Amino acid sequence: MSNQAQHEGESYWVAWLPASFKSRLEGRLRLQSIIANTGWLVFDRILRLGVGLVVAVWVARYLGPEQFGFLSYALSFAAIIGAIAPLGLDSIVVRELVKDPTRKDVLLGTSLLLRILSGAIVFVLCIAAPYVVGAEDSLTKILLAVIGLGYVFQAFDAIDCWFQAHLQSRYSVIAKDVALLVVSGLKIAAILSGSTVKVFAILATVEVAFSGVALLVAYRVRGFRAQLWSFRVDAAAQLLRDSWPLTLSAISILIYMRIDQVMLGEMIGAQAVGLYAAAVKLAELWSFVPGAITISVFPSIIAAKNTGVEMYGKRMQQLYDLMALLSIGIAVVITILSREVMGFLYGSAFIEASSTLMVYIWSGVATFLGIASSQFLTAENLTRISLYRTLIGMILNVLLNLLLIPSMGIVGAAVATLISYTAATFSVAFFSASRSQAAMMLKSLVVFRILFERRSKENAE
Repeated sequence: MSNQAQHEGESYWVAWLPASFKSRLEGRLRLQSIIANTGWLVFDRILRLGVGLVVAVWVARYLGPEQFGFLSYALSFAAIIGAIAPLGLDSIVVRELVKDPTRKDVLLGTSLLLRILSGAIVFVLCIAAPYVVGAEDSLTKILLAVIGLGYVFQAFDAIDCWFQAHLQSRYSVIAKDVALLVVSGLKIAAILSGSTVKVFAILATVEVAFSGVALLVAYRVRGFRAQLWSFRVDAAAQLLRDSWPLTLSAISILIYMRIDQVMLGEMIGAQAVGLYAAAVKLAELWSFVPGAITISVFPSIIAAKNTGVEMYGKRMQQLYDLMALLSIGIAVVITILSREVMGFLYGSAFIEASSTLMVYIWSGVATFLGIASSQFLTAENLTRISLYRTLIGMILNVLLNLLLIPSMGIVGAAVATLISYTAATFSVAFFSASRSQAAMMLKSLVVFRILFERRSKENAE
């Protein structure tokens, strides 16, 4: 594909902007690419918010709180084990591809093989886990084994790193959304045919496998060949040396993101997991916002770091301000409408989970800011701080769940999440190298400051 054709494709989303914004973007191709890349990622998440939410809600209503609870429990358990599968490589590989594009074949080939091996380990652990923890339920064993297989196919997400590094996420979006639409159709067919919960676990793995194949096709469409990839021991050692703190961090994140559902299943039962998972599903739908934005601006942040401290700090503060405004706005709206939303989407069987949603949605503020600050930690190679703060969140979440679930039920699990997420995000203040980011995040929470500064600037002009 020629550079001109590529730029025309990237300019699609820019064309939707108001004329005043487009005039400011003339000749600023890098900024246009960032906006276009973000546009495709937002489109992806909106599609998933629409199609994915409709199908997920339909599945939950069809299965009911208890069977949906079994599926959610297995997905959460597998997610905790599967946290090791990416090996923390994504942001590291993107960083290396931006720094030296000529290493593309070595970086992609090495990261792919590493992730296939880690995915195979996850699959084995998912099979063994029920026997280790003494789970006697055969349904849970089957669901875990089927879902665990998907982590082997997840290895092909390594291809997405190349698209991210070159601000060409539209290829990944198209590939993965085709898989989403196909599997969503299969899920609807499964509902209409009266399938069991096992079928939905199988389809979760099918979607991951389909996405991997689609990414390979997209890479080929761009004119590249996976046959040129190669594995190098020195490259693997360098990637793992930089990424191991992120791997441990990812494990910690998945534990304190999913341990609540596992603990609810052990302490109360499958129905409680089903109710809680329904609320969490709605709250976490909004996680596409910080993910889409940060993926697009990360190369720009790296470039700003090379420009100078002042520009670097300015870009980070702008990112925090945007994250705070968006997350608080979402939390306010969902808090007001939580009961109506739960009742409308899931039905009366799930409406008692509305109070859980009202609490859980506010953890999104810390999540948005935490994802933004991770860009700073990665850019500065402070990945150990990422590990430390997620360990803080994980330990605090487990302790709070043990304390609050017996007395408050599923709402207690939501409170534990809110407190632990917030503590983890702002724990960067404990480290001198990242203390400035805590101050910037606190500054961003004063949302009226942003409006006041904008008004003052307008008056001055």
